[in-house]
Amino acid sequence: MSLILSRLRLNVGQRDVRRDLGNPYDMHRTLVRAFADSPESEVRPFLWRLEPGREAQPPEVLVQSESEPKWGQLPLNYLIEQEARSWSPEEVLRQGRRLRFRLRANPTVCRVPPAPENQESPVSVARGNRKRLGLWKEEEQLAWMERQAAKLGLASVAAVVSSSARLRCRRGGGVLTVAAALFEGQAVIADPTALAAGIRQGVGHARLLGLGLVSVAPIRS
Repeated sequence: MSLILSRLRLNVGQRDVRRDLGNPYDMHRTLVRAFADSPESEVRPFLWRLEPGREAQPPEVLVQSESEPKWGQLPLNYLIEQEARSWSPEEVLRQGRRLRFRLRANPTVCRVPPAPENQESPVSVARGNRKRLGLWKEEEQLAWMERQAAKLGLASVAAVVSSSARLRCRRGGGVLTVAAALFEGQAVIADPTALAAGIRQGVGHARLLGLGLVSVAPIRS
């Protein structure tokens, strides 16, 4: 099945856009309108990412889905412009091909809390007691990216952290803060099947907040 990549240029003069740019949960809630036929219907899955800002240009959102989005169901004047293309990772990705990639993700690690003093070893702590913690140091984020790249079937990875931030999401009366890092770099495809699966499913946690979408582009020799 082909994937649909939609690039949306947002109208910052529209009130809903300004609200959504300040809260990724609100942005997701708005985008959901294009993937649900009614408030009660099941939401068709999609991934999205707010693209790095460019000076004097309207903000852009990249959205990936398997189903056709209905952008006309977004609020009036929410979009300035939209464009879309279809592609199938399984048909395009080839072993040994070098590519560029971009991934904005939530780098985390699961750690077991320290054992009580009277406990001989932390090994006996139940797996369910592990806590997922955000990684904030650049070296830890790059190490996380290396692990994810291996799962994606990528080799000879050269990556940098283009930006790193504390992503704050307001929902109800609370605020959720997650680590968000933008990874960019080059790699060689070692396992096209694994890479295609990762592109379709996304990488890491907090995908609802615009994290986890993998973008790739071949490097022409």
